[in-house]
Amino acid sequence: MLHQPLSVRGIEMGIGSLIPKSEFIGLENVTHLAAGGETPVLISNVGAVTRFMVDKGVGMPGRDRMFATATRARERLARLLGATSQEIALLWNATAGLHAVALGIDWNPGDNVVVGASEFASLLHIWQAAGIEVRRVGAGPRATSEEIADAADEHTRAIVVSHVSYLTGARSDLAAVRGIADRCRARLVVDASHSLGVVPVDGSLCDVVVSCCYKWLLGTHGVGVFFVNSRRWPQLEPKAVGWNSIVHEPDWRQRTTFHLKPTIEKFEGGNPSFISIYYLENALATLEEIGIRNIESHVLELGRALLDGVKGFGVDLLTPERAVSRAGSISIATTRSEQLETQLRERGVLTWGGDGRLRISVHAYNDMADVDRVLKEIKSLGRFS
Repeated sequence: MLHQPLSVRGIEMGIGSLIPKSEFIGLENVTHLAAGGETPVLISNVGAVTRFMVDKGVGMPGRDRMFATATRARERLARLLGATSQEIALLWNATAGLHAVALGIDWNPGDNVVVGASEFASLLHIWQAAGIEVRRVGAGPRATSEEIADAADEHTRAIVVSHVSYLTGARSDLAAVRGIADRCRARLVVDASHSLGVVPVDGSLCDVVVSCCYKWLLGTHGVGVFFVNSRRWPQLEPKAVGWNSIVHEPDWRQRTTFHLKPTIEKFEGGNPSFISIYYLENALATLEEIGIRNIESHVLELGRALLDGVKGFGVDLLTPERAVSRAGSISIATTRSEQLETQLRERGVLTWGGDGRLRISVHAYNDMADVDRVLKEIKSLGRFS
């Protein structure tokens, strides 16, 4: 059944959730504004995991259903990215996709990678571990397109950005960064862990997109998205192989050499995490039923109300106010983020602390009452910085 907003659009009349809170485990007594860290669990995912358990125990037909579920998950992810299912591998996590990129580029002496200094640790350090020069850019907590352009040159092999920053909630202009990458003939590698599932992600602009699945996609750990744009980077190949990477040779006596599969599964190596994929595929079906554009409009409207409210407290906002420059998270700079997160949690409001900011995230299951509640509790805490 199609989920419908619980009330009409407009702050003055209240903004209802797009997914009823009753469809999640554990939302009866808390206001959940921590999607940037972990999202709550859909009750229907219990059934999805049970289906996996049944399929696992019935022999070869169940095995076929496992792979069919993985195919459906790829198809749903492809629609979110404007891609095809044969451009999406299901790896263990987003970092595994970054490793595939780092190993897949034929590096030359003097090559470099351009990445924002405030990016998540994986995006910064994978290249350093490979011995590649990393050009860290950004004088502030948000690297601008101009700063990226100034650092990139003819030796830049990859520009690495988060579509939405885990730190600030700022949304990157992927079209602008694509233009920079094209000018220096670099790959554009995008981490969409804080955008995929809550705002549109234009995969056509990217060479590679990686994403975790336990945040905005309402999935869980153990599976990550690895999208390789077949038009932009058809020659990317894995540097490690497993049985699932290669064309199957049924006669063991003939297994003297191997050939990589021509399909995206060549990056998967072995079995993906099927139990995580069942969970993810069910969650993706829920999001798809609502529609990503509807979810984007919803979180931007709730975010606008949240921004207007916290500005009245005189806080230092890290998240841009313009709708096109943000997604589902609003970040407030504070040296007391862990303490504030604890105090809000004790009052029944879940947020995310650390890294010098308090992050408040809204998703499809949130409503205006959640925004009102967190603003009321923040005000009651008094000193914020």
